[in-house]
Amino acid sequence: MLAGVTPAQAATKVTVLDVFLAVGQSNVSGRGLPSGTTDDPADPRIFQYGAKLRTFRNATIPLDMLDVAKGISPATTFARGYVKNQPANVGVLIIPAARGATAFTNSVGTPTWNVGTASAPEFDLPALAVTQTREGIAAAVAAGYTVKLKGILWHQGEGNWWMSTSAYSAKLDELIGYFRSQLAAPQLPFVVGGLAPEGITAQPGLANVDKSHKGTPSRVAYTAFAPSMAGGVNDGDAFHFSRTGDEFLGRTYLTAFWRAAKITYGPVPIITGTAKVGSTLTAVPGAWAVSPVTLSYQWYHSGTAVVGATAATYVVPSGDLGRTITVKVTGAKTGYTTTSRTSAGTKVAQ
Repeated sequence: MLAGVTPAQAATKVTVLDVFLAVGQSNVSGRGLPSGTTDDPADPRIFQYGAKLRTFRNATIPLDMLDVAKGISPATTFARGYVKNQPANVGVLIIPAARGATAFTNSVGTPTWNVGTASAPEFDLPALAVTQTREGIAAAVAAGYTVKLKGILWHQGEGNWWMSTSAYSAKLDELIGYFRSQLAAPQLPFVVGGLAPEGITAQPGLANVDKSHKGTPSRVAYTAFAPSMAGGVNDGDAFHFSRTGDEFLGRTYLTAFWRAAKITYGPVPIITGTAKVGSTLTAVPGAWAVSPVTLSYQWYHSGTAVVGATAATYVVPSGDLGRTITVKVTGAKTGYTTTSRTSAGTKVAQ
C-alpha cells in the first residue's frame, strides 16, 4: 500500500506530506501568467518529485512537468490553499506528471492517456505517472517523512474536442480506475478541472467533453468537478488560464477535493478566555468547508473527557487547577465523513 507509509523518524519541522498527483495536459502543467513574480515565494511546505529531474525537492514555479511548463499551475495554487488549513507539520508533495497537447488517442508514436494502448513505453502517460508517483513517495519516505497519498488533480480535454460525451467518459472512467488500481487506493479522490468557458465557445466540440467532466461524480464514486471562471484566460488565448484563472481553479479544486473525499473539513479550533478556576473558556471552531456543517464539542482535562462538557463553552472547575484543557470539535454532514479537530492545550493556573 502506498498511503500512510511511516519512516523511522522525521527530519524536519514538516513531518507529514500529503501527496497529490497532477495529470492531464497544458493547463495543469502550468500556463498561468504572469508567473515567477514576487507573488511566488518559495513555500517550505510544498515539495515536488519532478518529471524530468527525478529528485525530491521544494516545488518550483513552474513545476517540473513532462513538458516545459510556462507558468503557474493550479496544482500549486491548490497546494497553497491546502496547507493553510493544515497543522504546521503537514506539507504537500506534488507529483507533476502532466504534458501539454496530449489526449486520449491511439495514434502510433504519440503520447496518450489511453490505458494500455500506447505504441511504446515512453508514450504511456498513465504508466509513467504511476511510476513517478511511486518513486516520489519512496523518495519522501527516504528523506524521513510520513507520506499519505491523498488525491489526483486532472485537467485535460482540449485535445479531445472531437469525441462524444459517452466516448470521452468511457476513457476518463477507465483512467480513474487504472490509477486507483495501480496505486492500491480504490477510494482515492479524483478531481476533474473545468475547461475555460472561452475555449468551449471557441471550439464547440468541447461542450461534449465539458458535459463528461461535469457528469463524472454521477458516474464514479469519490470524484468531484472543479469549475473554472469566465475571463480567467491569458490575453489572446481562449484555452489557457491566466494567473487569475489558475488561482480561481486552485480554490475550486480544493473545495472539490473535500467533496470527492467525502470529508467535512475544519481548521484546528482555538480556545479563548483565561484558563483559571471559575473562568469561562470558549471554543472557536473556525470556518468549516462544505457548509453548513453540524458541529459538536467535547472538552478534555489532561487528555480525559470531561463528562457532560459538550457545549461550545466550558466553566473551569477547581478540580482542573494545574490541568491542561483542550477541546475537540467534530463536524458532521450527510454524505461526508465525520471529522474531528482538537485544539492546542491551555494550562489552568491560579
